[in-house]
Amino acid sequence: MVKQKDEMKREIIKKAREVVSRVGYRGASTEMIARSLNRTKGALYHYFKSRDDLIKSIVDFEGERMAETIETTVARETSPEEKLFRCFTARAAEVKKLFAFYGSVIEEYFMRYEFITDALREYRKRELEIVEGILREGVALGRFEVTDTELTSRALLKAMSGYDFFLFQGEKYSPLEREMTEALRVFIRGISVTTAP
Repeated sequence: MVKQKDEMKREIIKKAREVVSRVGYRGASTEMIARSLNRTKGALYHYFKSRDDLIKSIVDFEGERMAETIETTVARETSPEEKLFRCFTARAAEVKKLFAFYGSVIEEYFMRYEFITDALREYRKRELEIVEGILREGVALGRFEVTDTELTSRALLKAMSGYDFFLFQGEKYSPLEREMTEALRVFIRGISVTTAP
């Protein structure tokens, strides 16, 4: 019974995200979402406390998906340098997909920035753990010189998150990708331990 309820919640979230991507946050009424599922508005409230609860669940869903993609990408690599590089290139690719999917609601993102940021808190925590884990591994292997892995992780995430803003403004991805890649290479060279010849 619990599994069935979880499956139905996930189905509602998937349909709701499609509706939001088409008509935006303000336009995505619970009635419209319910109709897309051939259900009543009341049926949605059996699974979600409110419309904001449903929207927060969509944001959670996207954050979970992004974190899983990043973790899978990082797990394929062996060196901490490559893990760190792939972590952020995978992240940028996922942000690009989100922009493409939710392009019509990006303006609303900025209007609801606090709500979205709050909803992404769990994802951000997980993202920080991924980056900090890579840095700790690099330090343990003698590949990175980082005195405070948590501080460095937070700083790097904030720097790389700056590219999200430009994507949300509709900037072309290719130039941003090149800039971000170069910034990552410079950062990784900066923390890498070099052995004197």
